[in-house]
Amino acid sequence: MDQAYVIASSKIVWQNFDDELIVIHLESGTYYSLNRSGAAVWRMLEAGLTPAEAAHRGGNGNGEARAAVLEFWCRLVEESLIRPASEARGPRANDLEDAPAEASPYERPTITVFKDMQDLFLLDPIHDVDEAGWPSYRADSN
Repeated sequence: MDQAYVIASSKIVWQNFDDELIVIHLESGTYYSLNRSGAAVWRMLEAGLTPAEAAHRGGNGNGEARAAVLEFWCRLVEESLIRPASEARGPRANDLEDAPAEASPYERPTITVFKDMQDLFLLDPIHDVDEAGWPSYRADSN
């Protein structure tokens, strides 16, 4: 639980919308909805917190809530959205300012999986991106 994790692939994109975070795995076409607490855990992951640190911060001082954060973290791993970092990295100071200390009032972090649009996502050329992101232009397109 003291291992840092990272987003599993550059083919995973996400966007925050009001009280939820939408995550799309562009290779599989599966998309996910994370509730407010799940989005808070995702931001802690991005900030470099380990599962244990995220459970402590997001657990609101409640053992059941800490267990829910760890369970949610495991679910992100099961869905191949995150993976252990190849090298140790500690939380970055700037990112910790944005990482929520707790979700108040407490709400169990949840992830909802949607596979109903896989075919459409896989047909859309926007998912064919490289490390430069999208949109990218060829040098000869001027």
